[in-house]
Amino acid sequence: MIQELFDQFDCDTQHRIQAIFSSIFIESNRLQTACEKIQEDISMKQWLMLAMLECCPDPKTLTNVGKLMGCSRQNIKKLAAVLEAKGYLTMTEGPNHSVCLNETDKVAAYSQKLEQQRTEALRLLFADFSEDEIAAFYSLHKKLYAGIQRVEEFAEN
Repeated sequence: MIQELFDQFDCDTQHRIQAIFSSIFIESNRLQTACEKIQEDISMKQWLMLAMLECCPDPKTLTNVGKLMGCSRQNIKKLAAVLEAKGYLTMTEGPNHSVCLNETDKVAAYSQKLEQQRTEALRLLFADFSEDEIAAFYSLHKKLYAGIQRVEEFAEN
């Protein structure tokens, strides 16, 4: 069914843009559904938050993690509360009464437990891509992020 839609929209640039835009949301939903079958203890958004914590510069506040993930401080707080209840992180008071997020040892143990499944999932996801195609896709993805930033700025004005 999706292939038929791609074929239908492969007629001109405007239709291709619409197809790409729509497919981003479809791909996100499908990946989330599939990956949540692989890792059942936490949701993909919770996993993403833990992954962003590793990349987040100090202080690892709700606001800073939210900026990395592209969502609000309130959404991060909801995710963090669930992860804290499950023992994956703790929330402590940081500078200027901010809330800082700290991973527990459970994160490393969980990551190690699922490493093979995640490696296989990524292998399967990108099995049809050559190294050059992955490099090109990565470059195009960076351009898409620049476009998203322009849309965010447009939405703010």
